[in-house]
Amino acid sequence: MRLKNFLNAILAAALLALPTIGAAQTILTVSTPEQSATYTLEELLALPQTTVVTTNDYVDTATTFQGPRLRAVLEPLNIGPDASLKMVALNDFSSNVPSVDAFDYDVILAVLREGEPMSVRDKGPIWVIYPMDDHAELRDDSFNGRLVWQLKTIAIE
Repeated sequence: MRLKNFLNAILAAALLALPTIGAAQTILTVSTPEQSATYTLEELLALPQTTVVTTNDYVDTATTFQGPRLRAVLEPLNIGPDASLKMVALNDFSSNVPSVDAFDYDVILAVLREGEPMSVRDKGPIWVIYPMDDHAELRDDSFNGRLVWQLKTIAIE
């Protein structure tokens, strides 16, 4: 009898989930005091993509990351290089990042690692990636805190 109840509970949960299967979920919100924009994975992938091959303190070897440039989600909201960005991860870790980084370097919102979407377990679905191997100054420890993984929101401070 317990097995039957257990199976019925699983079936009920699966049926309740059906309306959301296939629905695109928002994975990123970018906001200013006046406006905001949301993005699904599909919408981020539809933006022009940049590939960055780099190492950092969290990967052992040069790794290929792909995603839109950070400035591609800032510019539509008129966020310029003089802003301060509060980047918040799924676990509520946050880092204040000067937006000038997005305009001086090809900082990307990586959604693919080695050509595959990143799971939450693998620092996804979005990982802020700097092209550290392309610019010696980015290898400074101060930039490690800006490599926010599991990014969920970017807010103007």
